[in-house]
Amino acid sequence: MKNFCIYAKKCHSCQLSNLSYAEQLRHKENICRKFLGRLCRVEAITPSPKTEGYRNKAQFVYQREGKRVISGIYKSVTHSVMAADRCAICSDTANALTAALAKLFQSFKIIPYDPYTGKGWLKSVVIREAVATGETMVVINGADRVFPGKRSFITALQKACPYLTTAVTTVNRDAGKLFTGKQSEVLFGKGFLTDTLCGERFLLSPSSFYQINHDQTEQLYQKAFDLAGLSGSETVLDAYCGIGTIGIVAARKARLVHAVELNPAAVADAKRNAALNGIENIRFTAADSRDYAKALLQSGTHIDAAFIDPPRAGCTASFLNALARLGPDRIVYISCNPETQARDIRILGRLGYHAEICYPFDMFPHTNHTESVVLLSRENAGR
Repeated sequence: MKNFCIYAKKCHSCQLSNLSYAEQLRHKENICRKFLGRLCRVEAITPSPKTEGYRNKAQFVYQREGKRVISGIYKSVTHSVMAADRCAICSDTANALTAALAKLFQSFKIIPYDPYTGKGWLKSVVIREAVATGETMVVINGADRVFPGKRSFITALQKACPYLTTAVTTVNRDAGKLFTGKQSEVLFGKGFLTDTLCGERFLLSPSSFYQINHDQTEQLYQKAFDLAGLSGSETVLDAYCGIGTIGIVAARKARLVHAVELNPAAVADAKRNAALNGIENIRFTAADSRDYAKALLQSGTHIDAAFIDPPRAGCTASFLNALARLGPDRIVYISCNPETQARDIRILGRLGYHAEICYPFDMFPHTNHTESVVLLSRENAGR
């Protein structure tokens, strides 16, 4: 898109920025048709409600130019830092905040980290926003626990950015990693955000996985729930549940939800989110999805419907085998990678499931990535 972003050609994060938005949508829809068109009907792609400033999570790095500290973007291809004072797909709030932080880092003589020499303290900044509530969090990632001039910096930050809800610092001693570390300290505020998605409230900690395009996520999830056709009597499996966004909303429409996630921290967040919404008919477990599905089989649990939303690598064949043995009548498969989604659907096809329809969604305008949701039905269901 003409004049979309002056940094697009150097940054490489927005790979499709040279195309009009209509052309981007056609390109992404064709990708879904390429991988999924032989397996099921592919509907027209749903455009994103916003094509700029849609990200509720922004990541910035910093570097020195002479005596100045400037903000920059981590280039996706070369893994180097490119100086940039704004990102077109990040919000105005995030862009204003990173500019204010660069001035503060310079004023307090906080030295950006150099991965080649191992010198410097400031590794990166992550900015998270709760779209529905307007709350904003900044996560400052350092190379060790000693935050130079921390007390004075906090006072100056709150004065410069009064709209900021909370700030957290984390420590990441791994020389090859720039972003959020494991050790964290709340500088001010509660250390988390509260957002609303599909009518439910969710607590977002610094490391919580949360879809970056809030409004488009609501459209995608609503389609997933429509396809699941829950009536209130079903027992549901939510695999790869993260902080519980899908499972908690589904629990309003089902009898019982079994939710599983490998990351214990995400499960802890999910349990807090269920309590926040007064949801009692959901069971969260920290485990591998395959192992949990096998445990459900051994306990004789019947699953009526399943939601699966795996990472880009897709599902393991062993999990899909265990899922098929559980025998849900409907599987709603959400994916950010149509290629691995198609691979997994073929496996499920050999296990007795028929892919009925695919709905693509443009979750990430200007980038190569697309999201899709596919409904699969058990071939002998109801016979």
